[in-house]
This record gives sequence, C-alpha cells and structure tokens, in this order.
Amino acid sequence: MADAMKTPLDRGRYPILERKVGADGAHRLVYLDSAATALVSATVTDAHAAFLHTSCANIHRGAHLLAEEATDAYECARERLASFFGASSPEAVVLTHGATESLNLAALGWGRRHLRAGDIVAVAADNHHSNIVPWQMLAEERGVEVAWIPVGADGLLDLSTWYRIAERSPKAVALCHRSNVLGFAQPALATILNEARSCGALIVLDGAQAAAHIPVDLSDTPFDFYGCSAHKMGGLAGVGALVCSERAIGELSPLVGGGGMAARVDDDGYAPLAGPAGFEAGTPPVAAAAVWPVAIDLLEAAGLDTLAAHVSVLAEAARHRLASIPGVRVIGDEPGRAFESLVSFTVDGVHPHDVSQHLSNAGVMVRAGHHCAKPLHRALGLKASLRASFGGYSADDDVDALVAAVEERCEKRRTC
Repeated sequence: MADAMKTPLDRGRYPILERKVGADGAHRLVYLDSAATALVSATVTDAHAAFLHTSCANIHRGAHLLAEEATDAYECARERLASFFGASSPEAVVLTHGATESLNLAALGWGRRHLRAGDIVAVAADNHHSNIVPWQMLAEERGVEVAWIPVGADGLLDLSTWYRIAERSPKAVALCHRSNVLGFAQPALATILNEARSCGALIVLDGAQAAAHIPVDLSDTPFDFYGCSAHKMGGLAGVGALVCSERAIGELSPLVGGGGMAARVDDDGYAPLAGPAGFEAGTPPVAAAAVWPVAIDLLEAAGLDTLAAHVSVLAEAARHRLASIPGVRVIGDEPGRAFESLVSFTVDGVHPHDVSQHLSNAGVMVRAGHHCAKPLHRALGLKASLRASFGGYSADDDVDALVAAVEERCEKRRTC
C-alpha cells in the first residue's frame, strides 16, 4: 500500500514501534490503544531526561537556582496549557495528577461547598466512571440526586430525558466531550451544553479523549470545569489539568491540604493560597509537567486539524472493514455518523478478552473490557467490548493488521 506508513507524527521518534512482539516474537508492534494512553515520543523523553539531569528540584519553596528553574518550567506548563485550551488565563489552570483527580476536584471541591440534599446533578450515561463516581459519592454524602441522561441502544444521548431534567433546574451537569467507547461525537452535546448554561447549571466536561484528537477552544465552549491528562496527549503519566471558568475557580474548595497550598496556618485554622496553587498541595509531578508543553508542541506542529483528519480516516476504514466481517458488531455503526479516533466492537460468541489475546499474539494491541464505562455498556446491551484507538503515529498498515487478526479469529470460531 503506497505511503502506508506515512503519518502526521514521525513514527521514527517512537522507538517502541520497533519492537517485535506476538506469540512467536516475529510480529511488528501494532499499537491501537491510544485512548488508554498515547505513545511517548523520544522528543518528550529526551526533554524529560534533560530536565532531570539539569534542573531537578522542588518548586515554589526554594530560592536557589535549581528551584527557580524548576518553578519556571512548571509555571510555563500552566501557561502553555492555558494557551492551548483557550483558557481565560493561566490562573484558571489547576495542575493535578490526571483527569481522574481533576474531575474529582471539580465534583467534590465544588459540590461539597455548594450542593445540598435534594439538589439535582445531571450525569450523562456515556461518561467515564471518573465523571460518574464522584457525583455518586456526593449523593451518598449529601443526599444529592443523580439524574441520568440515558443513552439509547444506538449510542445517542436521550434529549427528551434531558429536557425533563432541565425543567427541574439541575445545579450541575456532567458530560464527556468525547466518549472513550463510542467513536463519534454526540449530536446532542452542543444542545445540552447551551441549555445547561442557560439554566445556570455548573458544567463539568471530561476532555480526556478529546484533547489530543480534536481542536479544543474553551473560549467558545460552555463549560466550568474541563479535565484532561498529559498521557492521553503524548505526554507522561502522572500529570493532568483542570481548566476552570472564571466563575468556577472562585467557587472551588481544596480537596487536599498540606505543603504548598496554604497562605496561613495557625491555631485558628488555615487559609489556602489564591489561585491554582491553593489546590495543589504537596510535591507535584514537576518533571512530567515541565515536558507536557513538548508533547503539545508536537501536536501543534503536526496540526490539530491534520491529526483529527488522519485518525478519523483510520477509524472510518477500521469501522467499515470490521463491520463487513461476519459475526463482528461495530458499536454505534449507523448511517451518517463519522467515527473520529476509535472503534469499539464485539465478536459473536467470543469474549472480548479472548479476542484481545488472539490479537496480541498477532502483535495487535487493543483494549478489552468495559473501559471504565459500565453504564454505557449496559445501555448498549453489553458487558464488555473491544476497542481499537488511533493516534497521529498510527498508519494504514495498522488497520490492515487489525482486520486480518480479527478475520483470523472469526474464522477460527467458525471452524471450531
């Protein structure tokens, strides 16, 4: 296939793709699990090593040279993220340990301060558990009512139910910008976002799956809290961000207390620092944060629109070719839908874990399970599924390998 390995992100900068894997150790590595964690470029790991070898220190507390360099790198990451997402200012970006912590900070740091028994929180059923469980924790603690925005068997959010919830004036609405199971954008998302803003509800958006695959401009998006993780964007695991609207950050309370977040500590109590530092207790993942801008630079150099188009072409090709295999069901495969960066599917009569093992033996790495989205799987009539997800380093040949391995497993099922 001509130009089969041409990709927006230089595959030569991802040494892991040179591995030989599979049952016989002779297969090239086909990595199709970018929705779980993106591969890390040598450009990022080189920058990480350089930081550790030259400027390794804790931040904000020291006055020596290395501490100042580390603090500058950490705060530059905050500024870079604010620019990348279109945040109102760097002061609206709280650095965390990942999207899960970000969404917990949003739900619990805001909810424990503002929600009371009987208050309604609308939660979309296509959310990752990270944007569901914290609200359920509030329901247990405070008597908050979780009102589900259900998903139909077709994978679409139920607007009619949302309209009924909206009439009850929910205090908060929890949505995902892009599902980690469904491969398409929710048509109802913009409507729900705009109506949630109109009724004054706080809006919490899980952006973990969107940030690396589509251009995100929060200056033009109704939101109050937007959570994301570096490792979904080609950065290192252990660091994330919660981008806040101007009104929301002023209504947030810290979840963790300790060093680095207190402006005052005395016999009478404490007062947190103003701005994002008040939510960043303890020693943060300084080095991982410092090189997050390097990963963002790679995405922007490749072109976010170019990346989005590239992974969409691969996802669409995988969707159509998998759907043509007898016994394979592609989740959400409906006319008129465009798959963006991933495809989830099942094989009749074979557990997803067994299919995944067969694919792994052929060198193809996909995710199998419920993907931390059990309510969504229940709505789709499934306990688990397989997910092939693409990145800017994924190639046409990767789709070929995926389809060939699935065809082989389906043929094995038919002849057993």
